[in-house]
Amino acid sequence: MIRSLRRRSYAVIALLALAIANAGPFDASPAEAGAVSTPSGPAFMETPPPLTATATPQPSGQIVKYAGQLLDYRDGFAFFTTGDAYRVNSNVKIDDAATGGPTSLVPETRVYARAGFDTGNGGIVELSLSEKRLPDDASYQDIKKFAVALSTPYANPDLVQGEGFSGKPVPVTFLVEVPPKTPFSDQIYLATDVSGWSSTAIRMDRVDALHYRVTRLLASGTVLRYRYTRGSWQSADDDQNGLAMKPRVLVVKNADYRVVRDIVYAWQDENQFLPDNGSTLPTPFNPVPFNLPPHR
Repeated sequence: MIRSLRRRSYAVIALLALAIANAGPFDASPAEAGAVSTPSGPAFMETPPPLTATATPQPSGQIVKYAGQLLDYRDGFAFFTTGDAYRVNSNVKIDDAATGGPTSLVPETRVYARAGFDTGNGGIVELSLSEKRLPDDASYQDIKKFAVALSTPYANPDLVQGEGFSGKPVPVTFLVEVPPKTPFSDQIYLATDVSGWSSTAIRMDRVDALHYRVTRLLASGTVLRYRYTRGSWQSADDDQNGLAMKPRVLVVKNADYRVVRDIVYAWQDENQFLPDNGSTLPTPFNPVPFNLPPHR
């Protein structure tokens, strides 16, 4: 008997619970509910739009904002002082960086701007302008991938370790020591391939009885071939073996200043048995005279 009553009680409780569950929300009066409305269930599942997506009504991706200084703005592109160009969307919003409202500034050279990039298409959808430098919101590396024309990166040759060619003007001083037998009254000249091998191209200044010098400004990267003379090719420099000196070669590399130190061991006219290669008249020793140094 007791077991039968318990079973019936359990069945009644189960039926009451099922009825309450299917009855829906309790319709309480405003006084009983505290006059506070309860939002419907689906509202709790809505995701608010991202705060950075206010530049355009429907961005295709997230917005990344980069602050910099404009170099130019034309033909649908914005150029920053980084040297890079970025595409500007047709519906770009141009506003004031401080207020977000209309601005009297126009995007032009030297104006600071905070560009909002749509990560979906890489274009600029918002351009906030300012006359003062703006704080950084994103790094250059974050927006570099959106550039359509990157500047060519190269190291400043003046700051690079080692030697290279930059074309910078380099003062080069030629300092030469002449033989003791050199006549004191003679002038010493620097003949170069640049001057068409003229034997009197560059006159040198006397330092003392045995040393002469001259300074010329040469561009880095210049390859200069030169010889020393006393005004003609029959009095040009000889090497240590008594043979006509081959043209010396100078490669001008990056430097603030360069000194070239040379020694003339002898002059061609010191040997009386050598033919006169500088004469313009034919002789038995030189039937075809010339004024240029021989190619050796």
